[in-house]
Amino acid sequence: MNRIRPGRRQILAVAGISMAGALAACGGADTGTQHLRLSSWNIPTDLETYQSIADRFVADHPGTSVAVEVTTGAFHQWFITRLAADLAPDIIRITPQQIGRYAANGSLVDLSGAIPADYREDWSDPFWAIGERENGIFGIFQHTDNFITFYDRDVMDQIGVQPPTALEDAWNWDEFLEIAAEVKQVTGSYAFGYGWSGSETAYRWMPLIYQNGGAFLGEDGLTPSMDTEEAIGALEFGRRWYADGLVSPSNMSKSGGGPVAHDLFSTGQIGMVLTNPEAIAPFDEAKPGQWGTAPMIRNVGEASDLGGNALAVTRSSKNPELAAELVAYMTSRENIREFCHEGNWIPSRTSLDAASIDYADHSEVMQRFIDQGTTIPLSMVKAQSGEFFSSLNTVFADYLDLCLLGELTPQETSAQMMEAMRSVTSR
Repeated sequence: MNRIRPGRRQILAVAGISMAGALAACGGADTGTQHLRLSSWNIPTDLETYQSIADRFVADHPGTSVAVEVTTGAFHQWFITRLAADLAPDIIRITPQQIGRYAANGSLVDLSGAIPADYREDWSDPFWAIGERENGIFGIFQHTDNFITFYDRDVMDQIGVQPPTALEDAWNWDEFLEIAAEVKQVTGSYAFGYGWSGSETAYRWMPLIYQNGGAFLGEDGLTPSMDTEEAIGALEFGRRWYADGLVSPSNMSKSGGGPVAHDLFSTGQIGMVLTNPEAIAPFDEAKPGQWGTAPMIRNVGEASDLGGNALAVTRSSKNPELAAELVAYMTSRENIREFCHEGNWIPSRTSLDAASIDYADHSEVMQRFIDQGTTIPLSMVKAQSGEFFSSLNTVFADYLDLCLLGELTPQETSAQMMEAMRSVTSR
């Protein structure tokens, strides 16, 4: 996701050269400098902000250098290959859904000794749990994103609906389906879309299970729980989306996610989208002033997608204590504020709001995302950041699509998914 064209600073970062430590990194001789490498997704704005923060760290730590690099290819393949060769970067940017397996198998370093005592107070229990394990802290959640409801103002005017603004007034499932049926009449095509972005993000649909009082895994974070009445009820709800023609079959969990949904909205083929902040830019371009937002839908409970990234130190680091110190530095309140301001991200720290971040635009929408983040359940966070989640998410994606398309009933989906999940967690 390249938001802007990279400048000279970012090209140096991609090449693995720290601005402050470029000469030391390129000299070839052992100068006694402690070198650190931080790997991030190829988002030019983020690469530049990471390097800017890292340069300040270097200025305060003589004899150090920090190079910001790009994580290339599929994350798991890339990271496992580098770990095996003991060439992984010192610090990685990692999603909650990826962190569990590496915290469990010894690939990440405990950061406890570098974290200031007051840090814990500024994270919610769910957000802190992403990196916390019984034997240490293996990552600090830097920023998040989640799902809210985007809607076409003209469509809502035509059906005479005033969307809610407060979390407690969010549409419940029955209300949402009633409104969706009316929206479909206006568009003549479909009603709404969902912001998946490929098979690895099938988990983005899991909030629906928790909204209905169900759970993907039990309280122990290991026992599959997709056979409950509540979980099956969520699958039934999702199946209705497609059976009633409310969602396009091109917009599925394993393919045609966010970009498809965003295109359908931008071209007027749907009137609502459940998605994350990545929709703001394309909607502004296609429908300036014509879209609005409401809270994420709910049912007996509230829940939204767990997006975002943590920073973690890898076992390949030759300077793990310094790397942990840099992670603590990058996740300070001021540096998270800067990172979220520059990249238009949602902060992980509870003391930061849209006003303090001073977003360039859509401050009210960004505050809605910040508020929606408080509805992410701790039990869902523990499930998604657990040891087996990467494999479990693959199972979830396979069977969810079969259910949504009607190739399996919700009951059949539950039974077959449970069997496949048990085969993963019993290894």
